[in-house]
Amino acid sequence: MLKIQDAVDGVINAMRLRGCTESTLLHNRWSVYALIVNYHHKHGTDYCSDNLLQRFCQKQKERYEQGKVSRKYYRGFVTATFRIRSYMNTGEVDFSIVKDTKAYKPSAEYQKLIDSALKETGVSQDHKYKLSIVMRQFFCYYERKHESIDEISDRDFIEFIPVAAKKNPHNMNCVLRSLRYLIQYLNEHGLAKIKVDLKVFNPKAPPHRLIAPFTQDDISAMLKVVDDNSQTPKRDTAIILLAFNSGLRCADIRNLQLHNIDWKKEELRIVQKKTGTSLSAPLNGKTLNAIATYILEERPKSDDPHIFLRARPPYVAIKSTSPLDYMVDKYCRLASIDKLEYRSFHSLRRAFGTELAVAEVPITSISQMLGHRDMGADKAYLSFNNTQTSLCASDFSEVPITKGVYAICNFAKGGEQT
Repeated sequence: MLKIQDAVDGVINAMRLRGCTESTLLHNRWSVYALIVNYHHKHGTDYCSDNLLQRFCQKQKERYEQGKVSRKYYRGFVTATFRIRSYMNTGEVDFSIVKDTKAYKPSAEYQKLIDSALKETGVSQDHKYKLSIVMRQFFCYYERKHESIDEISDRDFIEFIPVAAKKNPHNMNCVLRSLRYLIQYLNEHGLAKIKVDLKVFNPKAPPHRLIAPFTQDDISAMLKVVDDNSQTPKRDTAIILLAFNSGLRCADIRNLQLHNIDWKKEELRIVQKKTGTSLSAPLNGKTLNAIATYILEERPKSDDPHIFLRARPPYVAIKSTSPLDYMVDKYCRLASIDKLEYRSFHSLRRAFGTELAVAEVPITSISQMLGHRDMGADKAYLSFNNTQTSLCASDFSEVPITKGVYAICNFAKGGEQT
């Protein structure tokens, strides 16, 4: 019989040979496979058991159905137990459970062309992925009409735009940007002579949504359930308080480092990721104490300079907004806070702006505290304050009218014309 630890080591080594990075392997070992090993030990065995693997997966499925873990987290255990079971039975790891979920799959020739075009864009990996979706969709559309790249013309791009609009109604800027990069590549490499100027297409802006912010009662209710429902309660508490009391964007909270906080002056100083501008924001004692408590009592030892680290190894900065969106959703659910459409972690920032508006802080000051470059961006926060909004709709009854047709009407009604 094969020991469960040996089976896990075999799977990890197979993943290493397949090209997984050491950080990925470390994350998988501690956040997924270690829990499977511990589950076996908890049930009094060191040996790999198909029955225990099945029971472990069922337990994780129940947690997922109860909303305690995300689907991605649950699927990670399904994949891990599948690989352990295959190694246990055959001595080799079956990676077939990993599927290509791409909706658009052009031929190898066009995929190679897409990869080359993306390589020359010089944009980040995240942007390349978004651009690649549009390019793959275009070539899948193109392949149904033509047999060779030699037949490509302006008309193909023009006719593709309404097709793409059906699938990407709120992201046409990305569609047009992707097509411009593709046209540029085709022209520069002599593969086509495309003359159409996509700048003439002006995508209609999506409707502006008014997303209700969290209230102070909502924040208090969330904080009450953190301690009993988190692996890192002090970190989560500090993040929620920081977002609500400073209005920082999620990216700036994730990128926050120790040198950004001036503990004596009770403020933080950062360069905003979105705008590239400097921002100084005051921090109240409750928020500073929460951050200090996390750093001193819960933050794992790590060479990473960021303040807020992942809850599981490797202990590095939180890489995306998704974990924090999931965190807010989880605490809202546990605190019985209504799940409103489009409300997410960013709504904590909206709550900060709205509280300032309700307190009748001048809109110029709100704009500065939120780090906006344009005061028009503050309309979303002002819209939830009836007092300030009503000022924008005041009539002109107190303004004397001395000239023009309205002055004549006023005089006819008995008004005094001057």
